[in-house]
Amino acid sequence: MKLCVLKFGGSSVATTSRIKHVSEIIASYVFNGKRVVVITSAMQGVTNQLIELTKAFNNSSLNREYDAVVSSGELVAAGLLAMRLNSIGIKAKSLNAWQIPIKIKGEFSDAFIERVNKDKILEEIEQGIVPIITGFQGISESGDVYTIGRGGSDATACAVASVMNADECCIYTDVDGVYTADPRIVLKARRLKEVSYDEMLELARCGARVLQAKSIDIAKQYEVSLKVLSSFTTQGETIIAKKTDYLSNREIAGIAYNTNMAMATGNVETDDLPNIERVSADTFIFPKSCELKESAAIVDNNIGIVSIVGKGTKSNPEMFREEIISYIKGRSMQIKYVYEKDLSLSLVAPFQQTEITANLIHSYLFE
Repeated sequence: MKLCVLKFGGSSVATTSRIKHVSEIIASYVFNGKRVVVITSAMQGVTNQLIELTKAFNNSSLNREYDAVVSSGELVAAGLLAMRLNSIGIKAKSLNAWQIPIKIKGEFSDAFIERVNKDKILEEIEQGIVPIITGFQGISESGDVYTIGRGGSDATACAVASVMNADECCIYTDVDGVYTADPRIVLKARRLKEVSYDEMLELARCGARVLQAKSIDIAKQYEVSLKVLSSFTTQGETIIAKKTDYLSNREIAGIAYNTNMAMATGNVETDDLPNIERVSADTFIFPKSCELKESAAIVDNNIGIVSIVGKGTKSNPEMFREEIISYIKGRSMQIKYVYEKDLSLSLVAPFQQTEITANLIHSYLFE
């Protein structure tokens, strides 16, 4: 009997009506003879509300009580979803991450999953019960609740799927797969039939908000059979795998953009910034939410980053780089900086030109 891990994002469980619809999706798996484990995020908007509440008493996310508060949203969603399933004749039980347990290491608000104990999950499944597990969180060796970072329920799903040796891990969201660009920004973006772990990981790290990067790391390490699909439609999906057969004349998987980053040039104390990225000897990219200590660096907050992801960026990197730069500048767009990584070419543009630049590059590469 196949085992499926189903993860539902915040938009999928945003209201009681959406929870009823998600219950029908889960029921379809059960009625087709599949064993099911469910991971849920908090209802859409709830985590943001909880974060706002903490601001009245707290100016840092790196503490125990902050994580205790913001992790509570998933408890509500899991309980409501279990209640709905039980009401339609499907035995279900909500389980907090500490009840499994899901063991966590690292920092508050940015921890990583160290291990998942599958015994409790198996116990529930063998009794014909659908476990509804809270995503986004785990418990430390000291017994404290830690969160995994925004989008962390994806990582929970992949970790559970890996330890349970699941036949598939389905990430249900509000889009029907992974696109060549954010379809809310680039109207002509195309859905990818499949994408490799490496390309998906690079897209996530460059700002694509479909999957959390930690989840792709786990999926890649354990070769989790992963797919992204929508809880709002049955039209399509994207398979994420070790190798793919997609055909692209440029070998480009997609474009990601990020307007939440700043750029610093000069002498930077990197110890102050856990998420800083050095892109040259004296140039750094880091989240705008971070503040540099007093230094000699020049900081530019008025930027956006557009990244082209795929093997095609490396087949002839110098030629590709010059080709893209020439095209963008020929459309009267400004480029502040350009840098490369293993599977991507990133252009730093003025903040106001980020979306236009993303659309221009997508049109050039995919249309």
